[in-house]
Amino acid sequence: MPDRVLVTGAGGFVGGHLVTALENEGYEVVRHSLQDGDISRCTLPYDGVSYVFHLAARTFVPDSWQITREFYDTNVLGAINVLEFCRRHKCPLAIMSSYVYGRPRYLPINEEHPVEAFNPYAHTKILAEQAARFYAGQFGFEVAVIRPFNLYGVGQSSHFLIPTLLHQALGPGDTITVADTRPKRDFLHVRDLVALLLLMARRRAAGVYNAGSGVSTSIGELVELINESAPSRKRLASAARVRANEVLETVADCSKAAAELGWSPRILMAEGIRELVQDARSNLRVG
Repeated sequence: MPDRVLVTGAGGFVGGHLVTALENEGYEVVRHSLQDGDISRCTLPYDGVSYVFHLAARTFVPDSWQITREFYDTNVLGAINVLEFCRRHKCPLAIMSSYVYGRPRYLPINEEHPVEAFNPYAHTKILAEQAARFYAGQFGFEVAVIRPFNLYGVGQSSHFLIPTLLHQALGPGDTITVADTRPKRDFLHVRDLVALLLLMARRRAAGVYNAGSGVSTSIGELVELINESAPSRKRLASAARVRANEVLETVADCSKAAAELGWSPRILMAEGIRELVQDARSNLRVG
């Protein structure tokens, strides 16, 4: 691992966990967050950086249908701005992508699976990946692309699924209501993702890597795990709203990261949910 690293999106969910992990290992971290300038056009005036983690992005999928231009500005032009920084400094880069596989043609999904954009957010990530590969090939620096599946952990925005379920489980009422109990997703704890990012920097990895648990968990199973850790059990109710083009299951094949980097996820879903319930209850008591 280089001594001085730049983290864009340092104030975000993944960025906050990554910065803490880097500093705990003794590295000097240069942080860039929104208050430091628009990532799509600011100058990034940082010297002496020998590795970059590019995490800055707009991420909430429903918003990508409403403020579409802003998603392309931040996620595509922002990536190019960071790639230009790496080009000038000959600096290797790990760039955060997303789930970009659309409706799975097979399970588990490996990195060779065709990409497909179901929403503007995913399309911006595909374009950013393409730009990263082009810069790496043309300008001669290493680029690792990380494709995380469904992330969760302490500090995630309340807009996302698991924080929403926790709010219902620990709030008033006796019911947890979901749109559809059937969809199954591959959930990865944010600390497992951070462990992968650290390995990528140490090994100067290049190429595309999935990041997931290798296990799919349904919405109904998630609620059961939350109920097992919550102080009182609540009834699960489905609103029976089935989204158009709903993907019923995703599972990541992470054998490439295991073989090339020695990485495997360590935090079981039940353990991660217990931690979240405990953290949420502590915050409620403090509040």
